[in-house]
Amino acid sequence: MAQTLQVQISDAVIKRYAGDLTIGELKDPRHPLRFRYRNDRSKGSWHLVRYDGGGKWKKAANWPEVPARLMLDSLPLVQARLLADPASVATVDGWERVGQVLEWYAERLKTDNSLSQSRRASTRSAINCQLLPALGELHLSKLNTDTLDRHLVWHMQAEYSLSYVKSVLDVLKVVFGAALVLRKVTVNPLVGVSFKHFTKAKIRPKGARLRHVAVVDLLAEWAEAFASDPAAVALLVLMLTHATRISETRLAKWKNVHLVAGEWFIPAEDTKSKRDHLLPLTPQVVAFLQRYLENQKARGYDGAYLFPSSVRSGRPMSRSQAFAIFTRLGAGEWTSHDLRKLAPSIWANLGIDSLVGKLLLNHALSELERTYFQALGESVKRNALDRWHAWLDAQGFDALQDKTGARRAIKPEVVEPADWLA
Repeated sequence: MAQTLQVQISDAVIKRYAGDLTIGELKDPRHPLRFRYRNDRSKGSWHLVRYDGGGKWKKAANWPEVPARLMLDSLPLVQARLLADPASVATVDGWERVGQVLEWYAERLKTDNSLSQSRRASTRSAINCQLLPALGELHLSKLNTDTLDRHLVWHMQAEYSLSYVKSVLDVLKVVFGAALVLRKVTVNPLVGVSFKHFTKAKIRPKGARLRHVAVVDLLAEWAEAFASDPAAVALLVLMLTHATRISETRLAKWKNVHLVAGEWFIPAEDTKSKRDHLLPLTPQVVAFLQRYLENQKARGYDGAYLFPSSVRSGRPMSRSQAFAIFTRLGAGEWTSHDLRKLAPSIWANLGIDSLVGKLLLNHALSELERTYFQALGESVKRNALDRWHAWLDAQGFDALQDKTGARRAIKPEVVEPADWLA
């Protein structure tokens, strides 16, 4: 009959007695811990023994997946968990460091098609540039609000905006949430952790760097730049006229742009929300796109994309090439996000309903909003864009639709959106 040997447990001790078939179990006098050999003596299991009206055993982990040092280091956390809730699990994670969880999630991101490419890139950046350097070597049992504050949040807030610090903390919460659901860890130490635990300062939204008064000058500059930089101007025009994101715009294909039907279809895989998006094309935008298409053909391009890569044949414009356009034409004064925010900031003054604005931006709708929209039909989006593009015409958009390249003798005056309706 296999015996129980009382010994100070270590990996070396476990291996030493693995060949002795008379020893079936190791008991450590320092801790309420037992180690049991399996039939395959190269493996075993850890058990926590609690004496509460009799001995109660709870399996904690497998060996060698959880080595002796990790098991012993994790005991105080497991015991505290059971003291608070005797029905909770006693299991111990096979990972020791926060970095191991982060590296696992970063590897998953490479093939996670449920997230957009930009989202995957920003998450990897947060992991590699902030979370791993700050928390990578921290023991999992030591991850709490105190260590988060000392190792991550407080030093980051001295260098970065609070909104960025919060976004990095949110990434960490997503990582551990996924690890818990997939049973890679047994406890999520970030449950209930909120950014407000670390600072009472409010994160204020960034002020708009583009306002309606800038539209006249923007359109005049783009009209002049079209001859030398048509793709850059077309990207900016589509983003202004439809408030689309930079990636869903740069990935647009001609097969999804129907000039006769007056529709632009953006497939789900190209959108941040992963929902198909259908946008009406007004006569103004159709005229501009016809001019742009003819310009492409005149330059010898007859490919699939509205915005082809300048370095990789058969590929769309890259993110870096698209952002370079904003560096070049925005001159550091405004960004792609500022341009996307410009249209919604004007729509309310043009009398465009906020729900229609959400539809045009492809934001998620509540069940009530979806029901309301279905009753109204797709025409509400076209009516809103008709109103928006008519106002843009008054600011100089009509010059960009002119295939002859004619220019205005006098630049239009700024028209207040609310006054334009009167």
